[in-house]
Amino acid sequence: MTGLNLPSLKNQLVERRERLEESLKNVPDPEKLFDLLQQVDAALKRIDTGSYGICDVCHDPIETERLIMDPLLTVCLDHLNNYQKKALEQDLELAIKIQRNLLPQNNLNVNGWNLNYYYSPAGAVSGDFCDFIKLNDESVLFALGDVSGKGISASLMMSHLHALMRSLLSFNLPVNEIVTRANRLFCESTLSTHYATMVFGKAKNDGQVELCIAGHNPPLLVNNGNVQSLQATGIPVGLFSQSEYDLINIDLKKGSSLILYTDGLTEASLNELEYGEERLKEHLLSSSGLTGENLLNSIVSAQKAFVKESPRFDDITISVITKN
Repeated sequence: MTGLNLPSLKNQLVERRERLEESLKNVPDPEKLFDLLQQVDAALKRIDTGSYGICDVCHDPIETERLIMDPLLTVCLDHLNNYQKKALEQDLELAIKIQRNLLPQNNLNVNGWNLNYYYSPAGAVSGDFCDFIKLNDESVLFALGDVSGKGISASLMMSHLHALMRSLLSFNLPVNEIVTRANRLFCESTLSTHYATMVFGKAKNDGQVELCIAGHNPPLLVNNGNVQSLQATGIPVGLFSQSEYDLINIDLKKGSSLILYTDGLTEASLNELEYGEERLKEHLLSSSGLTGENLLNSIVSAQKAFVKESPRFDDITISVITKN
């Protein structure tokens, strides 16, 4: 009914209930914790009786993304009280601000590399993420990904994964090992309903690029008038904690580009006809010789021209990495 993995959710609620009971023994004023414990018990009862995720007022389903954020909810958005509505508005404003601040510098030039991105959430916040990180040796790490789901819950998971990736950089690990460890940490710290596809790579001084593709849309390599799809080197992050990821190496010659994108670009449609990867490839073939920034702008313009005024249902993020 809610699209949630209820057995997994129940297990997590049971575990949290046990921790609450332990906390009750050690706090001087346990009244608030008793109230929280009652809410957890009520949620567990709703799961057992099949009424979990149903609004107490209108009896329609509660929004899935809100239940993922707070599994104790009992009313849908339409039946929040004034205080709850105000708090939700403030949370959304903060989420928008945090997400915008996570975006990297655009049109970044580092030691012969030019990195550009386009970021367009379908709503106020997005489950897409993009990052460029300049290292001390003048190489550049780059990431682009898409967390499952939409709205605030997806944006929170995106921020969480972004922080995990950043926290691992100090260990100076290979690209694929960073993704392997981020996957394990992400699995251990989120609900099983969440996963993310992503591309994580390193552009080195000699034109070599190390690339790890975790179940993501195939990056496209534009080189000498040819367009090549690069296939995944592992499954999406967050599915299985013991997953490992391989590494591929590509050589970007002067004027070559690597295009990364989320599925909002290719799955956008006009009258149920998708823009698709093949149209994107055809556009790239006809756009050789453009600078990274101009190539990115042409990709966005071509897709918009195809879908016209069709409604947007998904976030779009594109990165173009060019060797000058």
